[in-house]
Amino acid sequence: MRNFVLPGKRSLRLVVAGLLLASTAATAPAIAATPTDGPAATSAVQAPALPSKTPAGALEETGYWTTEKMRNAIPADLPGDAKTPAKQEPSPRTGPPSIASHPVAPLGRTPLNDPVPSTAGKVFFSYNGLNYVCSAAAVNNSHKNLVVTAGHCVHGGQGGNWHSNIVFAPSYYNGQSGAGLWNWSTVRTFNAWINNSNFSYDQAFFTVWQRNGRNLIDAVGGNGLAINNSRNQGNTRIWGWPAEAPFNGEVPYYCDGTTSAWGSTDAALGCNMNGGASGGPWLKDRIDQNLGYIFAATSRRTTSGPQVLLATPFNSEVLDMFNQMT
Repeated sequence: MRNFVLPGKRSLRLVVAGLLLASTAATAPAIAATPTDGPAATSAVQAPALPSKTPAGALEETGYWTTEKMRNAIPADLPGDAKTPAKQEPSPRTGPPSIASHPVAPLGRTPLNDPVPSTAGKVFFSYNGLNYVCSAAAVNNSHKNLVVTAGHCVHGGQGGNWHSNIVFAPSYYNGQSGAGLWNWSTVRTFNAWINNSNFSYDQAFFTVWQRNGRNLIDAVGGNGLAINNSRNQGNTRIWGWPAEAPFNGEVPYYCDGTTSAWGSTDAALGCNMNGGASGGPWLKDRIDQNLGYIFAATSRRTTSGPQVLLATPFNSEVLDMFNQMT
C-alpha cells in the first residue's frame, strides 16, 4: 500500500496541533432536532439561518472563514490506536450488500480526471473557540446537497457538543477550494457516537445550502454510496488532506490497496496519512479519478507499529441515516 501526492506537487510541512488559531464562533447556536429511536438512533442539528447579505469580500456567506483561518485550522485527529469505550451498543446492523446511490459527474460535464478530486475536500468547523479541519466527500442524493464525513468531525463525542461554522471545501488545494465554500444546513450522526464515542458509529452526514443558486452535487459531482460491503475490499482508494508533519494539509493525498478486517467492526488499510485525513472517503469500484462508491470514511489511525487507517464500513444503520437526510 503506497501513499501518493498529486502529480507534480511537493509535500510541505504544516502548522502542528500546538500552533492553533483561537477564534470565537461567528454564528448563533445551532437548533437541535428531535433524536430518532432504536439501537441505531441518530440526532441532528440545524444551522442558524444564513445572513441576508454576504459581507463584502467574504469567502462564504457568513463571512466567518478566511484563508488564514483555514490554513491554521487544527487537524481533528482521534487518539492514535484509540479503542471503543467499554459500554457497547448492540452490534451494528448489517444486511446484503446494496447501493444507496450512484455516482454522478458535475451537471453538464463528463466524468473528470483532474489531479485534485472535485468531489472530495476538506471540512472546516469551530469547536470550543478553536478552528479545526477534517476531510469529507460529496455524496449523490435526491436533494443534491449531501456530504459524508466522520462523526468526530461534526460532534465532540461523549461529554462533547456539536461543532459550528461548518463548511465544505471541495477540491481544496493550497488555501483555495476549487468550487468555493459551502455552508452547512443540517448535520446528523449516531447517538452511539454522541453519547459513548463508539468508533463503530463514527460516521456522519451533513447537507449544505445552495451556493450562487446551484446545488453542491450539480456543481462538483457526487459519489455513490455502498452499503454492507465486506471489510476485505480490493482496489480501494482513500482520499484525505493529512495535516501533520511531514504533510501540511494544503494538498490532497491518496492511498491505494486492499483492505482487511481489523478488530470487531473495522476495515484497515496500510497508509501513512495522519491528522486532518479523518472523514476522508474510502472508494470502491471507481469510474475515474473523482468518482466511485464510498463504502467507509476514515475514523482513526494507528500511531505505533504499522501505519494503518481504520474505518467501519457503512452498514444498514448508515443507510437509515442517509435516508433521513433532506
